[in-house]
Amino acid sequence: MKSKINASAKLFLLALTFSLFSIPFARFLSPATVIDGNAIYLAWLPLSVTLAMLLLLGRQAILPLLIAFTLTNAWMQPLPVLQSAMLLFCQLFAPVLACGILRWTLGKRWRFGLSNRHMGARIFWAGFFAPLMLKGTMYLVGHCFHFPVSVSGFFDAGSVLYSIVDIQSLICAALIFTLPCYYLLRMGLNPRYARRFWRRHIVPVFAKGRWLFTVNWLLAVAVLLILLCAPFQSSYIAGYLVPLIFILFFIVINRFSYPLMSLMWGVSAFFLVAYNRNFLQGVSNAFALAFVLSVLISITICLLYMGNLQARSNAIRLKWHNQAWQDPLTGLPNLRAFENYLEQYPQVSVCCLRMDNLEFLSRHYGMMMRVHCKRMVTRSLQPLLGPEEKLFQLPGSELLLVLHGSESAARLAYMVDYLNSQPFCWQGDAVDLEFGAAWGVIEGEGEALHHTLGQLSWLSEQACGARRVLALDNSLATVSDNTTERVMQLNRMKKALTEGEVRLYAQPIVSQSGDRYHEILARMVWDGEIITPDQFIPVIAQFNLSKRFDLLVVETLFREMKTLPGERFSVNLMPFTLMQKESANKILDLFSQYDISPKLVTIEITEQQAFSGSEISVLNIRRLQEYGCQIAIDDFGTGYANYERLKRLEADIVKIDGCFVRDILTDPVDEMIVKSICDLARVKNLTLVAEFVETEEQRALLYKMGVDYLQGYLIGKPQPIEELRV
Repeated sequence: MKSKINASAKLFLLALTFSLFSIPFARFLSPATVIDGNAIYLAWLPLSVTLAMLLLLGRQAILPLLIAFTLTNAWMQPLPVLQSAMLLFCQLFAPVLACGILRWTLGKRWRFGLSNRHMGARIFWAGFFAPLMLKGTMYLVGHCFHFPVSVSGFFDAGSVLYSIVDIQSLICAALIFTLPCYYLLRMGLNPRYARRFWRRHIVPVFAKGRWLFTVNWLLAVAVLLILLCAPFQSSYIAGYLVPLIFILFFIVINRFSYPLMSLMWGVSAFFLVAYNRNFLQGVSNAFALAFVLSVLISITICLLYMGNLQARSNAIRLKWHNQAWQDPLTGLPNLRAFENYLEQYPQVSVCCLRMDNLEFLSRHYGMMMRVHCKRMVTRSLQPLLGPEEKLFQLPGSELLLVLHGSESAARLAYMVDYLNSQPFCWQGDAVDLEFGAAWGVIEGEGEALHHTLGQLSWLSEQACGARRVLALDNSLATVSDNTTERVMQLNRMKKALTEGEVRLYAQPIVSQSGDRYHEILARMVWDGEIITPDQFIPVIAQFNLSKRFDLLVVETLFREMKTLPGERFSVNLMPFTLMQKESANKILDLFSQYDISPKLVTIEITEQQAFSGSEISVLNIRRLQEYGCQIAIDDFGTGYANYERLKRLEADIVKIDGCFVRDILTDPVDEMIVKSICDLARVKNLTLVAEFVETEEQRALLYKMGVDYLQGYLIGKPQPIEELRV
C-alpha cells in the first residue's frame, strides 16, 4: 500500500511539473496572425496539451492541469477571483467532458490504441466536440459575466466569420497538435517509450533499401518549409509550393508509421502556421482565413484516416506474413521462415532431430498426438538454446534445430541423450519416443538447400536406431546415393503396385492328422527381378503403401483360389492397413467379388494389432471375424503379449514365434515358455501353430506338448502358388 501511494505521488509530481512547464510554453508558442487589424489565434496549443495530458494520464491529469492553468492565468492574465474561476472552468470543462464521454463510450481502455482504434469517435469528441463546447462555454460565460477589455474579445460573440475562425483555431489545435504533444509528453514521462519509439518507428524508415527515400523526402520537406517560412513573401512560393507539402505527406502514408507521420505532420504544420507569411499569402480577411483553415483541417482528417487505414492494412499484412511463416498447430516457424533465417545467419549448424516411432504412434493415437509431442520437445529444448537459436517445424516426424558456435556436435548429442531420458505422455498414457539426429553446415540455397535437408533427414533416420548423432561431412556422397536409391525404390514399388507385379508363395502348415493349409508369402517383381520382403517392406512402411500392397496380395490370392477349389490359406495384413478406415470393407468386397468362402481364409495379424487400443484396428478385426474369417496372431510372444493379454485374447489361432522353437530341445526356458502357452491356449480353446520347425525331434516334442499345426522347412519350403495346381 505504501509503495502504491509513493508511486501515485511520484506520478502526480511528474504530471504537475510537465503541466506547469508545458501549459505556459504552449500558450507562448500558439501561432497567431492579424486579420483586419485584429490579432487572432491559428491554433490555441494549450488545448492540445490538455487533451494530450488527459489521453496520457486520464483522470490523474485533471488536478495537475487545474493547478497549472490557475497559476498560468494568474501570471499572464490576472483577473478577479470569480472571473478567474469562470476562465478556468471554460478552459478545462470542455476537454474533460469530451474525454469523459470517450471513457463512457469506449470503455476502460479508451486511451489505448490511438493509432488504430475508434478513430472516428476520437476525432468527433476530441477534435470537434471539445473545441465547440469550449467556445460555447466562453460565449455563455461572457454573456453572464463582465471581463476586462484585454480578454473580453475571447468571451464576446463577434461576427459570424470571426467566431468560425475562433472555433477553427481550436479544432486545428485539437486535430493537428494533440498527437504530437501526446508523443512528446509520453517520451518525457517515460524515456523507455522514447527508445521504443526510436526502434519501432524511426529505425525502420532508415533500414537498408529505405534510407535513401527517407533522406530525400526529409530534404524535400525541409527545403519546402524553409522556402515557405522564409521572411520574404512571394506569390509563386505561396501558390505553387504550399500544395506540394500536402502531396509529400500523402506520399509517405504507406511508408511511415502512423505515430511518426502524425509527429512529422504536426511539426510541419506548426512551422506553416507559426511563420505564415507565405502560407497565408493573399489572406487579408476572415473569410479567406476561414477557407485556409478549413483546407488545413480537411487535409489533416484525410491524413489521419489514411494513416489509420494504412496502419490497419500493415497490421493485417503482418498477421498474414506471420501466419505464412508459422505452423498454426505447433506454433513453430516453418521451412519458409527457416530459409529467411539462413539469409541472416548463413554460417550456422543445422540439425535434423527425428522422433523415430512418432509416425506410427500418431496413426495409433491421432494426428494431434504428433503436434503435442513436438510441442513437448520444443518446451524441453528451449532452456538449452541460445537467444538466436531456434527450432523449425518440418512435416512428419522431424524438427529442424539451428545451433551457433563450434560445439554443435557435443551440444546436439547432449540434447538427444536428454530427450531419450525424458518421459513423454499423451492423455495420461506414457509415449515411448526414440530420438536421433544429424547435423551439418548448410551450403547453398534453393534446390541445393532442400537437397541437403533431404540428406540430413536420411541421416537422422539412420541415427535413430542407435539413438545417436551423425554428422553430414565426408559421408555426403553416401547419403546422396542412399536417398537417391530410396526414391528409386519408391518409384519401382509404386510401378509394381500399379501393374500388379506381385508373386505369391505358399508354405504348408500341417497338423499331426495330416490336415493342412498354406500361409501366403508375397514377393514383388521390380524390373523383372524377384524382390524379397526385407527389401520392399521398409519402403511400404515408410511411404504408407501398406493398404495398397495388402489389398493387391488379397486380390491376387482370391484370383488364384478360383483355380484351387477347397484349398485353405492364411494371409498377413500389415499393421498400418488395419489402422485405416474401410480396410475391412475393401477386403469383404473382394470376398464378394470373387465368391470366396471366408472359412477358407485365415487373417494373420501381429500382436501389436491384436493388443493395441486403436479403435479402428479393433473394429476392422472384429468385422473380419464376424464375417467368418479366422484370426491368427502371428509371431506370438515376441511383442506385446503377456499372460494377462492372452487371457482376454479374442482370436482363433496363435502362432508361436520361431525364436522359442529353434532351441526348444536344448533350452529348458524355451521349452517351459512353449508349454505354458500350450496349456493356456488349451483352456482358451485356441488352435496352436509352431513356426520354424526343422527337425524330427522338434516335431515330436511339439506334437507331444499339444501343438496342433507345425510350419517350417521340415514341413515344406515356400513354393510358387501356381505349383499347388499340380
